[in-house]
Amino acid sequence: MKGLVESQIGYRDLAEKYEAINRRLEERLQHEIAKNKEKDLLLIQQARLAAMGEMITTIGQQWRRPLKNLSHLIQDVKEADEFGEIDGQFIDRFTRESMMQINLMSRAINDFRKFYKPDQEKCTFSVGDAIEDALFIFSQTLKDHGIEVGFEYRGQQPAFGFPNEFSQAVLHILTNARDAFVESGSSSRILTIKIVETEQFITAEFTNNAGGIEPSLMKTIFAPYFTTKPHGTGLGLYMTKKIMENMNGIVTVENTGNGARFTLFVPKVSAAVKTDF
Repeated sequence: MKGLVESQIGYRDLAEKYEAINRRLEERLQHEIAKNKEKDLLLIQQARLAAMGEMITTIGQQWRRPLKNLSHLIQDVKEADEFGEIDGQFIDRFTRESMMQINLMSRAINDFRKFYKPDQEKCTFSVGDAIEDALFIFSQTLKDHGIEVGFEYRGQQPAFGFPNEFSQAVLHILTNARDAFVESGSSSRILTIKIVETEQFITAEFTNNAGGIEPSLMKTIFAPYFTTKPHGTGLGLYMTKKIMENMNGIVTVENTGNGARFTLFVPKVSAAVKTDF
């Protein structure tokens, strides 16, 4: 009887020690999870700040031409006044053309605000329209670097996710393509965008002819702070990966012979509904 009691006490002590070890391990695990989450949030914040800096530069490039046109219009007013040419028709033309330039500048600012206004919840959106929004913002930069864009646009292609964040992911891909062309020094610069539907996803393929990516870098290209550029942040493609994962999508990259192809996979509406259930 005494041996049985001692045995039970021994088992109880062992169980308590086991539970204490489990508690310590659980606490350590939760602590590490919290640290990793905090690290991810910091990386995302840094990526957003870097993207905003890129966007401000892009807006400056878009504003350059309207500002130049407004400057010419104002100079015309002075000359017209000297020659007595200001009349109702002149005022109408001046007002119409000035407002056209101001509206272009206003749209650039509105697009900037929309891009960095986080979506509150997932919704149905057109992948093609989201790509068009990003192209409008980045069009002047692409032109300045001699990059020709071919967009095979086919219908609305409804997907389910965060449209603003998806457009941001597209901007990161466009920025990466621009940098790849500049780094390669190639004279023929072509970026092809193609939308393809699969059973579960709407995919957007971005194919460039900038020379491709070193095979040894493929596994690390989406890692935070990884960059091959002297002044790069290494956060753009990492941010793209996080955006796509947040929509239950993915991003992939592969070489195509004379360039690279990045593909964004966004769940279709029907596939997203099945996943929710």
